[in-house]
Amino acid sequence: MFVLGAKEKWRRDKPPIETLQAFERCLKKQYGEVEICRRAVTVEFEKIYYPEDHEGKVLSVDAVPAFECSAGDYEIPDAVTGTWIKTNPEKHKEQATAKNKEIDGRWVPLVKMVKGWNRANKRSIKPSFLIEVMAEELVEAPFSTYPNEIRNFFAAMEANIGRTWADPAGLGPPVSDQMTPELVTEARRALQEAQRKATLARRAEETGRQGEALGIWREVLGDYFPLS
Repeated sequence: MFVLGAKEKWRRDKPPIETLQAFERCLKKQYGEVEICRRAVTVEFEKIYYPEDHEGKVLSVDAVPAFECSAGDYEIPDAVTGTWIKTNPEKHKEQATAKNKEIDGRWVPLVKMVKGWNRANKRSIKPSFLIEVMAEELVEAPFSTYPNEIRNFFAAMEANIGRTWADPAGLGPPVSDQMTPELVTEARRALQEAQRKATLARRAEETGRQGEALGIWREVLGDYFPLS
């Protein structure tokens, strides 16, 4: 998040897309590979030593323009609604930290793995932040094993993806407001397939076919899942 100062305050009275376009022009000069998203400009970084046909990204950064309001609240641009919306990232950070502690530090890795699945499946769930919001409610202690919990989370997401998921800070629009009925149907289909493959991976592991299990998990969670 990039908090703009008093000299940039005039931008707050302009359409939000103009501020995002200004960020895009600035970042493009330095990094080249940038893209305007709904509330940010995303900068993509790639590992230059990967083969030319490698499609995966290893790092991306969302640059979010913001104006400070009060009590830790900020206003950020929303290109879809054409308005400036309020947010408080510290509130969500506190909630996520508490949840991770409740799950003995395994909640964050679980969320990262499911976000990897989402990237590998054409971002069936939009935005990816929705996965975090859902995980705060749907992942519960005690935590068993990652294979079990990932499969259980896929099932829980399938059952709940059609719900309205509120902004954790209670300030902005629902986090799930991009999930149209068509996207919900698509996401459910992808989550069902993820559960099927997760079950196959567990069976392979239980019968001693560790290499096969890891290969299936890579199909589910994306190219950066280790095979050893």
